[in-house]
Amino acid sequence: MQSRIARTAESLFSAKGFEETTVDEIAAAVGMSQRSFFRYFSSKDEVVLDSLERLGEDLASRLAERPSGEPEWDSLRRAFDLVVERFGDPVSREHDAAIQRIIDRSPRLLASYLCRLEHLQRMLTEALTARAGDGADPVVLRAMVGAAFACLHASAFPHIDEPDAFGPCLDRTMAALRPVDCR
Repeated sequence: MQSRIARTAESLFSAKGFEETTVDEIAAAVGMSQRSFFRYFSSKDEVVLDSLERLGEDLASRLAERPSGEPEWDSLRRAFDLVVERFGDPVSREHDAAIQRIIDRSPRLLASYLCRLEHLQRMLTEALTARAGDGADPVVLRAMVGAAFACLHASAFPHIDEPDAFGPCLDRTMAALRPVDCR
């Protein structure tokens, strides 16, 4: 039911606009009451941002699966394979692009998205810091995570219509910015 609500809301947001769509309209389109809607989502913002939350959990899982002796930069790149896979799937790519358009058009959503992205980056930094042990500099690892996300973001947008070019572009970008002292 949650994914049905999300798909319906996303369609309404795309057609009508995020700010202009009400929770009552979403609930009615799904055939439920507003109260029932709130059993699944705390707000209409959550409908849009829920996918980022799931992506963050999946990226953290991918990062945790990487070998402990692997350089952090390489582990981040391999964790990003999840995004490359989503980008290569036409349905996922179109869904993610539609969500991004909705977020980009709403200052409130964009602010929430950026806060969640910051949380995700802190979470991945903490995972890398724990994996690296006492010798790790958390400030350097935080900067590394931020730089890796900058590579991911920079590589995705020029290739929205060329999904096969995204992975190689990400590889080139991350190779160009690879830290000199990467364990």
